[in-house]
Amino acid sequence: MAYILAILGGVLATGALGLEATVFGALIGYLLGAVYQQGQRLQRLSQELDQLKGVPVESRRQETPKAAHAHSTAAPPSRLEAEPSEIDFDLELPDEPEASTPVPVHRSPPPAQEAPQPTLASRLAGMLQAYFSGGNLIVRVGIIVLFFGVAFLLKYAADNSYLPIELRLAGVALSGVVMLVLGWRLRQRRILYALALQGGAVGVLYLTVFSALRLYSVLPAGLAFGLLLLFVVLATLLALLQDAASLAILATAGGFLAPVLTSTGEGSHVALFSYYLLLNAGVLSIAWFKAWRLLNLVGFAFTFVIAGIWGYRYYQPEFFATTEPFLVAFFLMYLAISVLFALRQPPNLRGLIDATLVFGVPLVSAALQAALVKDLPFGLAYSALALGALYLLLAMLLFRRADGALRLLAETFLAIGVVFTTLAVPFALEGRLTSAFWALEGAAMIWIGIRQSRRLPRLFGSVLQLLAGLLYLEDPHWVYGQTPLLNSHFLGAALIGFAGLFSAFWLDRNSEQNESYERLSAPLLFLWGLAWWLGAGLQELDRFTYGSDQWTGILVFLAVTALLGDRARVRFEWPRPRMVSLALLPALLPVALFVWLDQPHLLAGYLLIAWPVALAGQYLLLWRLRDGEGVPLDVWHVGSLGLLTFLLTAEAAWQLDQAVAGARLWEMIPWGAVPTLIGLLLLSVGQRLAWPVQRHIIAYNVKAMAVLAVYLLGWAMLANVSSPGNPWPLDYMPLLNPLDLTILFALLLLARWWQQVGDWMVQSGVTSGQYHGLLGVAFFLWCNGMVARSVHHWGGVPFDAGLLFQSQVLQASIAVLWAVLGLSCMLAGNRFRLRPLWLAGAGLMGLVVIKLFLFDLSNTGTVARIVAFIGVGLLLMVVGYFSPAPPRDAEPQVAGEGKA
Repeated sequence: MAYILAILGGVLATGALGLEATVFGALIGYLLGAVYQQGQRLQRLSQELDQLKGVPVESRRQETPKAAHAHSTAAPPSRLEAEPSEIDFDLELPDEPEASTPVPVHRSPPPAQEAPQPTLASRLAGMLQAYFSGGNLIVRVGIIVLFFGVAFLLKYAADNSYLPIELRLAGVALSGVVMLVLGWRLRQRRILYALALQGGAVGVLYLTVFSALRLYSVLPAGLAFGLLLLFVVLATLLALLQDAASLAILATAGGFLAPVLTSTGEGSHVALFSYYLLLNAGVLSIAWFKAWRLLNLVGFAFTFVIAGIWGYRYYQPEFFATTEPFLVAFFLMYLAISVLFALRQPPNLRGLIDATLVFGVPLVSAALQAALVKDLPFGLAYSALALGALYLLLAMLLFRRADGALRLLAETFLAIGVVFTTLAVPFALEGRLTSAFWALEGAAMIWIGIRQSRRLPRLFGSVLQLLAGLLYLEDPHWVYGQTPLLNSHFLGAALIGFAGLFSAFWLDRNSEQNESYERLSAPLLFLWGLAWWLGAGLQELDRFTYGSDQWTGILVFLAVTALLGDRARVRFEWPRPRMVSLALLPALLPVALFVWLDQPHLLAGYLLIAWPVALAGQYLLLWRLRDGEGVPLDVWHVGSLGLLTFLLTAEAAWQLDQAVAGARLWEMIPWGAVPTLIGLLLLSVGQRLAWPVQRHIIAYNVKAMAVLAVYLLGWAMLANVSSPGNPWPLDYMPLLNPLDLTILFALLLLARWWQQVGDWMVQSGVTSGQYHGLLGVAFFLWCNGMVARSVHHWGGVPFDAGLLFQSQVLQASIAVLWAVLGLSCMLAGNRFRLRPLWLAGAGLMGLVVIKLFLFDLSNTGTVARIVAFIGVGLLLMVVGYFSPAPPRDAEPQVAGEGKA
C-alpha cells in the first residue's frame, strides 16, 4: 500500500509542481501509506490481545460501540503476549526470526506442495486490493482525493492569478493546520482517522513551504528553513505523544531534506552538520524510548549519504579540523542507536540486533575517515586502532551485563574490534588494506546472518567479499622494498582468504539454514578463500626469494597449508578441509618436475631439508586420514611412493654423474637401479611394516609394484637399444657391467613379484603364461642387446643399427645365441613339462636353421660363419638326444607362492 501511494504521490507532484517535486511527493505518499499501515496494525494487535486474554470481541464491541464500528475488521491471532501499554506497535519484526525465539502462534497444517511464489505484478495488485478493501475505505479514498485536490489547487493557482500567490499559499497552509488540529482532536476516538489526517497535514505543510520557496520565491531561504525545522519538531512531538513511528519518520525525512531544498549553494558546512547533529540527537533521544528501526535507518542514510556527497564535491584538507568532530559525533550517535535498538526490544525479542546499523556504521564511517586522513601520516592506523579499542571496550561491557540476551551484540562488537585492531598494524606500515577490511566485514555479515537466520545479510556478505577481491586486483600499484609478510600485499590477500574460509565454515556448520541457491556458497567461498591464501603466499615467495630458496619456500608453504587444513578438519569437526590435505600430493608432483628442470639437482641448497619436510608432512596426512571414508587413499599411497622414488632416482643420477663425469652410462644407471632397489625393499622389508604397507597391502604390493613393473620394463628396453653400455673408467665385460646387471636385476625383481602376487593376478585375469611370456620376450631382447654391445666393444663395430646388422660377427653371434636360448627352452620345457616353453624353443631353433641356410650360406668362408654352423649343429644334436619331442602333458597352472 505504501508503495502504491509513493508512486501516486510522485506522479501527482510531477504533474502539478514539476520534476523538482517528484522525490518529495513520492516520499510523502509513502509515509502516508505507512501511517495507514500503522493504524491498521494498532487495530489488529488490540483485537488479538483481547483474544489472547480470553475476552470476546463481541463484549468489547458492546462496551465501545462507536470504536467497534471504526474497527470492524478482524485479524488472525497475534504472537505478542503483553499489556496494551507495553506493546510497541511500530516495531518492525524481522522477516526471519531466530530459531531460539519462542513463537506461540496457531498454525494450520502445511500444504502438501509449496505454493508458487507470487510475481511482482500480483503482489502490487494484492496490495492495491487490500488497501481499498480493508479498514476504513472512505478515509483512504478521501485522503488520496484530498492529496490530488491540494496539488491541483496549487497548479490551478499558479496558472490563474485570481488571488495573490501569498494569499493562495496561506490558504493551503491554513487547510493543513486545520487538518492537523482535527487529527489531534480525534486521536482518542478515531485513531486511524486521526493519524491519516495528521500525516496528510504534515505533508501539505512541507509541500506548501517548498512551493513558496522554489516555485514562487515568496519566502526567503532562512524563513523557509525555520518553518521546515518547526514542522520537524512538531511532527516528532506528535509521533512520540501518539506512539506513531510513521509521523516521526515523516518529520525526520523532512528535516534532513530541509537544508537541501532551501540550499542556495553558499552555506557553511559547519552550519549544515550542526543542524544534522541536532536532528540526529532527536533520533537518538527517540531511540532511547522506542525501537523504531525504520526511523534509525532513515536518519543513518540521510546523514551519511548527504555527508558523503558533500565530501566528494567540496571537501578540502583545510576543512579537516571542522569536519572530523562531526564525523566522530555522527558515528558515536548511531553506534549508541544500534545498542539501544537491541535494548528496547520486547522481552521475547530482546537482544535482536539491526545488522544494517551494526555493520554499516563502522563500514561507512571507516570509509569516510580514510578519505579525511589519507594525507596524514599514520592517520588510518591510529583511526583503526581507536575504532578497534572502542568496540572491544563495548564488547567487554556488554559481556559483563547480567542479561545474556545481548551476547550476540557483544560477540559482534568483539569481532569488529578484533578486525580493526588487527588492521591497525598493516595500516601503520602501508595504507593498502581497504579490500581486506571489506572482506572481513563481509564475513562478519555472513556470520550475523547465520546467527539471526536471515538471508539478506548472508547474500550481502558474499557479494562484499567478491567486491573486495576485485578491488584488490584492480590496484596495479606494487610497492617494493617492503618487509616480508608485514606488508599490505600479503596481509590484504591473506585476510581476504581468511574471510572466505571463515564464511565457508559457518555456512557448512549451519547448512540447514541454507536456501537452495546457497548450496554452492560454502564450496565456492572455501575455494575462493583457499585460492587467495595460496596466492598470497606464492606471491610473497616470488617477490622475496630466488632460485632454490624460492622452491624451498614453496614446498614448506604447501606442506604447512595442508597440515593446517587437516588441523582445522579435526579441531572444528569440519570435513571440507580434507580436500586441502589430499591436494598436497597433486601439488608436490608438478613442483618436483619444475625443480628438476629448473635446478641443477632436486636437493640443491635448502631443498635438502624442504623435501624431507614435505614428504614427512604427506605421510603424516596419510596416517591421519587412514580411517577416512570415501577417500581413495590407495591412489595417494601409490603416488607418494612414486614421488619418493622419483626424488631418490633423480638425485642419485645427478650425484653419480658428478662422481663419474664424462660417462653418460653412469647417469642412466640409477634410473633403473633405484626403482629396482625400492621394489626389492618393498617386497622384503616393507612387508614387516604394519603401516602403511600392511594396512594398504593391495595398494603397495599390487598397484604400486605394477607401476614400477611397467616403468622398469620400459626403461630396460629403452636402455637396451639406445646405450652402448660403456662403463668408463671400467673395462667392458659382457653381463658383468652396470647396464646389463641393472637390467638383469630388474627382470629378476619382476619374476620375484609374481611369486608374491600371482594368486591375485590370476584372479584379475592375468595368467602365468601371459606374464612369464612377457618376461621371456624382455629377456630375449636383453640377450640380443648384450650380444650387440659385446660385438661393439670387442669386435670394433660402431654402435649403429645399420653397421651392426651388416657385421658378420654379430650375425654369427646372434645365431649361436638364439640356438642356445632355443636349446635351453626345449630342455626346460621337457624337464618341467611345459609344452608352450618347449614349442617356443623349437621355433627359435627353426629360425636359427632358416637364418643359416637362407641368409648366411653365401658367407660360409668366414671364421664366424664356420663357428656358427658347427655350433648350431652340435646344439641340434644335443636337443635331439635329450628332448626329441614336446612333452605330452599340457602346461600346469602355475600360481604364485605368496599372497597379495
